[in-house]
Amino acid sequence: MIQTTLSNFILYNLCGLLLLLGLFWLFRVLRERVRDHRRRRHQVVCGICGHQFEDTTREHTLDCPACKRAIERQQILDV
Repeated sequence: MIQTTLSNFILYNLCGLLLLLGLFWLFRVLRERVRDHRRRRHQVVCGICGHQFEDTTREHTLDCPACKRAIERQQILDV
């Protein structure tokens, strides 16, 4: 049996709890990033009129449903 003082026992428990909460927080952040990436994977923004629409095809050149012009698929950046 490992002998320890009460203060060390409390310290070990608090460090373990802090580690557990940190891992839980990291899991939640990574899961939210994956969800956000999946949500925005098919969104396209027209560079001419600014219309945002969803397209599930893998074509590089698309037609905007609002202005009917051909646009190229680009990555959406948050400002």
